[in-house]
Amino acid sequence: MSIADDLAWRDWIDEARRVSVASYCAARGIKLRPGDAGQPCPGCGGVDRFSVNTRKNVWNCRVSGFSGDAIALAQHIDGLDFLGACEAVTGRPPPGRDARETAEERREREARLAEREEKRIAQEAQRAREQNAYREAERRRAWGFWRRSVPVEGTPAEAYLERRRVHPHATSRLRFAPEMELWTESRSTVARKGPAMIAAIEGVDGRFTGVHVTWIDLDAPKGKAETIDPETGMLLPAKKVRGSLKSGSIRMVSGGDEPKRWFLGEGIETVLSVYWSLVEAGSSLVEGAEFRTSVDLDNLGGKAKGRVKHPTKTFVDARGRSRSVFVRNDTPADPDVDWRVIFIPPSVEELILLGDGDSDPFTTRLALLRAAKRFSREYPALAIKVAMSNEGVDFNDMRIAAFEEASA
Repeated sequence: MSIADDLAWRDWIDEARRVSVASYCAARGIKLRPGDAGQPCPGCGGVDRFSVNTRKNVWNCRVSGFSGDAIALAQHIDGLDFLGACEAVTGRPPPGRDARETAEERREREARLAEREEKRIAQEAQRAREQNAYREAERRRAWGFWRRSVPVEGTPAEAYLERRRVHPHATSRLRFAPEMELWTESRSTVARKGPAMIAAIEGVDGRFTGVHVTWIDLDAPKGKAETIDPETGMLLPAKKVRGSLKSGSIRMVSGGDEPKRWFLGEGIETVLSVYWSLVEAGSSLVEGAEFRTSVDLDNLGGKAKGRVKHPTKTFVDARGRSRSVFVRNDTPADPDVDWRVIFIPPSVEELILLGDGDSDPFTTRLALLRAAKRFSREYPALAIKVAMSNEGVDFNDMRIAAFEEASA
């Protein structure tokens, strides 16, 4: 291959890499939902597994584990190899397979690409401004929910926790909202208006950033409300975050002004189950210890640097092919100012990460190991341990089972 041919190939691949995910989706007729809201994956279906971060020009499918740029999306949708995907996103074959461009045609193509890139940058800047304004407005709305809520004692929220064999601590950042609205997926209609437990989310700077909401129905088996979206017929989540969750946590038990140990897990019920079980066992681990929840595993583990094949899971893509599921590995991505690690006070000497085994123990353990490495990178002197519940259950399930066994 001559130098000219080699440069032509490089230009063609660079052209493919400059195509934004949003513009490729538009060319394929894939309508993106605002923000990074989940939607059906064009490669493997589902309901809400696919999302696009237009600011970072990255798409992600949380079920298949695939993510990347427009080239990677073409590979995922159509099962193309790298060169085939480059051809798909540029709309032209590789150099040598078509008639050579004239100098004028090349200038016109490069001008079109430059114009498209300039437009993409302007659109992303506008979206960033809109998203920042939306986040601040949402934070203010969340603060309104928290301010209008009432203490949890003697409310259905306390009864909900008692049903889960735990109860709030005096220092828990939990309250009760008697008439909390749960909107449909499209946010066009209120699907439920009723009692809910409200938890305050605290950001890395100690500032209020949002609330975690659990809708309550004490007639349901576990006390969580089951609400059908009238527009889609799908079950709406009984738990949602209003405001911002990234890098935030919710205090369940205060460790005082200078805690020595932190317990950090996913859910409210999980963290309270561990705390009360340790208290009842007379464990010294609770002395000077703070207990917090990260709300979800992603917020705890953060982004990964790479992927690893799941040992057992597969999925069927849009063309009916069975393919291995790839999940995020245990190596954290490079530090991201947009998704910082949860803040740990300087007095803390030991961090214990709590992992639930009721979803997928393989991916949960990877996320916890990734979290441990993130915290270790940020706080080198911190002693970090990982504690997993039994496989197939979470810590709250274990606590409930212990109560039932004791009363049998």
